[in-house]
Amino acid sequence: MARTKRSAKLDTRNARRKLETAQNHMEPISKGQYLVYRKPKSGAAGSWSACFVNIDTKKQTRTHIGIADDYQDTDGNAILTFAQAQAKAVQWFKGKARQATLEADGEILPEGPFTVADAIAAYLNDREMKGGRNVAICKVTAKAWILPYFGNVPVAKLTRIRIEKWLNEIANTPKMVRTKTGMKPNYSQDPMTDEQKRARKVSANRVLALLKTSLTLAVSKRLVDAPERPWQLVMPFKGVETSRVRFLSVEEQVKLVNVCPLEFKALVKGALLTGCRYGELTHLTVKDYDPNNASIFIADSKSGKPRHVYLTDEGKLLFDELTAQKDPESLIFTYTAHRRTRSKEWQGWLHGDALAPMHEACEKAGIDYLTFHELRHTYASTLVNRGCMLPVVAKLLGHADTSMVEKHYGHLAPSTVRSELLRAMPTLGIMEPATASKREKAKRE
Repeated sequence: MARTKRSAKLDTRNARRKLETAQNHMEPISKGQYLVYRKPKSGAAGSWSACFVNIDTKKQTRTHIGIADDYQDTDGNAILTFAQAQAKAVQWFKGKARQATLEADGEILPEGPFTVADAIAAYLNDREMKGGRNVAICKVTAKAWILPYFGNVPVAKLTRIRIEKWLNEIANTPKMVRTKTGMKPNYSQDPMTDEQKRARKVSANRVLALLKTSLTLAVSKRLVDAPERPWQLVMPFKGVETSRVRFLSVEEQVKLVNVCPLEFKALVKGALLTGCRYGELTHLTVKDYDPNNASIFIADSKSGKPRHVYLTDEGKLLFDELTAQKDPESLIFTYTAHRRTRSKEWQGWLHGDALAPMHEACEKAGIDYLTFHELRHTYASTLVNRGCMLPVVAKLLGHADTSMVEKHYGHLAPSTVRSELLRAMPTLGIMEPATASKREKAKRE
């Protein structure tokens, strides 16, 4: 409210003394909002309370505000004038009105202070409802790095220094090692090398981004009042995103393929000839392969946008072989070697299935270990080194633009850049050819 509403019954001490005892005297402040004065039978000072009425449900909610200044002068806290009580009630009404709106939309504000855990839960719920990807990874990240530190902390009590201290602690904490569900988390060795320290800072930046996004969403959805927003002042580590991209030479690719067991060999060939991610390959069905156009269709990619990946002659031979006389709905890449806890009906690869065979294959081939995802890097770097235009590489990889390709692979194509320069730039004729005598003279000088 811009100004205090006047009331002939409640404005002054003298007016309130004329009111009946043991009755609620309600002064409307706004629609569904009332300031209530109640004078006890004993004749002692009356009390102020606020009453909020949900217009849709007619549900009433009350809260005590303070004691009226019937006999004592106001202290602005416990003893209040009519104007002070009204101002305090208005602040409370704002929160109740916001809660009523959220309840009407199906969202319920938690009881008590709005904590960081509440903000994380709201963000994950919103992301899941909108079909966002990697929700499970965000949940794991929040559980490991955010909730143990800030879970019970009210958002209003967060400070820049506190968040920065937490960010540095993550950067100096060893990387978590995958453990079984319910087991105490294990950690690798402390980051020692420059590359290990850089990688931990990258991870810390990603966790910080999750925290900041969650808190900002909570504010934008009016789940919490946070006028200062200290998390916006916390900056991520700079200059740590550039990493060493691991990829195989053509000779190493051949060595790796030759030592792989049959089903894993097909999967590795698929990665090297398409650049697809592990999850994209393992979900491909026969109907996703178009032999006429020599392409495969990726319906569900990391970006959320489908794409077609076109194949070389060698790639077409692979997919012709893998899809021959198969049902259109069946998986292209199957894995029947391991059963363990796997469902008998599922014939494909699951998350983590490629770890052991990849380790074994690298050891047999005599090459440094690389992850399955780095086969995608190998595909991209091979194209770039052979002069393929970066926009084409980006399209094949499913990137929206060339920024990621330039970041990770642009340095691999200096000869391509120079070739394009020589092709496009004309000879200006402003330089005379250096003769042998001139060169000798220049050397002597």
